[in-house]
Amino acid sequence: MNHSGEFGICRDESIVTARCRLRYPQESDIPHIWSASQTPNFNDGLRWSPPDDIAEMSEPFRAAQERWTSGEEYSWAIESRADRDFIGWISIRREPEEGVWSIGFWTHPTRQGQGFATECAAAMLEFGFSRLNASMITAAHAPWNTASGRVLQRIGMRCVRRNPTGFEKNREWVEELEYEIRPE
Repeated sequence: MNHSGEFGICRDESIVTARCRLRYPQESDIPHIWSASQTPNFNDGLRWSPPDDIAEMSEPFRAAQERWTSGEEYSWAIESRADRDFIGWISIRREPEEGVWSIGFWTHPTRQGQGFATECAAAMLEFGFSRLNASMITAAHAPWNTASGRVLQRIGMRCVRRNPTGFEKNREWVEELEYEIRPE
């Protein structure tokens, strides 16, 4: 069965960039996600905390697949086209405001600094505007995560506000810089 959400995005669909293929997440991705999450400070700017055990990854993984089926969020594993190695994760999520979607991404620590996030984030903007009919796409990052800020700026997003209560983690607010782009 090849479920698709409201926008008809099938699980066997992929997005191809110059060096990457974005595809529906598979159980075989869990060990890669686990290894990234175990890198010190990797999760600091992410809304999820590192799990204590790889078995804890199964439920969030299944939830991401359910959000795909409902059309609420499309999460893609990023792999190398050359060797199919796991590179990272990218998502586009529906926001409450009509026509607004947000993107989020991360690359495995062993693959950071090679331009993969920029390449895939640009593809995700194209997907959002062309396939999801987004009227605006947003993103956010912690101010100290300057690499994510550079990615967002490179793909044409502009910083529109500083939000001192971006998200709550470990009972504390994590400040975020918020970005947006419209289809111009």
